[in-house]
Amino acid sequence: MIKQNLEWERIRYVSTMLHNVNCQKRQNMIKPEKLFPLPQDKFNKAQKPKGTREDYESFKEKAKAAGVKL
Repeated sequence: MIKQNLEWERIRYVSTMLHNVNCQKRQNMIKPEKLFPLPQDKFNKAQKPKGTREDYESFKEKAKAAGVKL
């Protein structure tokens, strides 16, 4: 099953490359996920960042106040 999924990923990637090589404009290029969906795409979604810059800065200030050297 995993080998089959990898083979489909490879086919999709190569097909996308063939399409993108023949595009005249960058806006016509596509990503492999847009060519055709695969079942494993549900599990490979991009994750949002776990924290923001403000969260990091507030954590840094709390650590400095607690005496931690960064």
